[in-house]
Amino acid sequence: MLTALTSADWELVKFYLSPIQPLMDNDQVTNIMVNRYDDIWADDLERGMYKTTLAFPDDAAVATLIEQIANALAQYFEPARTPVINARLPDGSRVCATLPSATPSGCTLSIRLHRRRGLDLEHLVKSHTIDAAMKDVLLDAVERGDNLLVSGATNSGKTTLLNALSFAIPQRERIVVCEDVTEIRLNAPNAIQMEAQRQDPGDTPSLSLAILLATSLRQRPDRIIVGEIREPDAAEVFFQALNTGHRGVYTTIHANNARAALKRLVSLTMGSSTLPFEVIEAEYLHNLDLVLHMDYLEARGVRRLTEICVVEAGELLPRYVYDAADDAWQEK
Repeated sequence: MLTALTSADWELVKFYLSPIQPLMDNDQVTNIMVNRYDDIWADDLERGMYKTTLAFPDDAAVATLIEQIANALAQYFEPARTPVINARLPDGSRVCATLPSATPSGCTLSIRLHRRRGLDLEHLVKSHTIDAAMKDVLLDAVERGDNLLVSGATNSGKTTLLNALSFAIPQRERIVVCEDVTEIRLNAPNAIQMEAQRQDPGDTPSLSLAILLATSLRQRPDRIIVGEIREPDAAEVFFQALNTGHRGVYTTIHANNARAALKRLVSLTMGSSTLPFEVIEAEYLHNLDLVLHMDYLEARGVRRLTEICVVEAGELLPRYVYDAADDAWQEK
């Protein structure tokens, strides 16, 4: 479990972050990628992906920064045993780092910056991530309390869309979020966020997602959000959450398209269930209302909600599909 950073801890981390601080302070930058100490890239909301002119003094400086982040956050750190470090900074930014035993060319560091300003659905219309008609469909779905699965690749905007949907949740409703690692930042006055405890290698986790879900049911939620599904236990938790009688249950998952997202969700759920594939799939098609798929269009450096699929009569049916040639959506 993460301990609170003291001012001295954070000042030391900031000192070693100084070579990339201009990117950290830039509200347009969403991701910083240190491929090597002198090969640093950024992902910008306006410019897309580009190589910067910034650099650390040497590989040892990046290694020291990684160690300081791990130490400041009381994260288990032993280079020989843990060459991959995953951490969360106090502002919610996600850090993934590797040491030379995992990446022989040198230390790497990837920082997914937490947006300082949440985007609602209207902002997504203005950025052409969705169009006005799709916004109305999504607003109606949130108002009805539809159960949603949001899919897409890394950095496609899944969490951004989920956060934007939270702006439309009636403020009288209470939301409970269960995550492996805190990523979702809701725009909601009555919400609590729970995070599964991390563990040192070899330890038994003392606080799992399943325990968080059971706890959430005792906290009078109107809506439950399960953080990104990466492992079978998270899929099983989402499967159970859909069967608790609550409406407005949301999650995200990595997938190539909406149909692949459903198949992957079923496959992951099977990893923690004795039920056959067909039964699990039928349960999802009975309880899910919408599958939303996000894509990052690398050639244009933009993000689009490329599919809105509805579940009707046990089938997943496309309602809106993005046409890349026309840069527009087609309603089915």
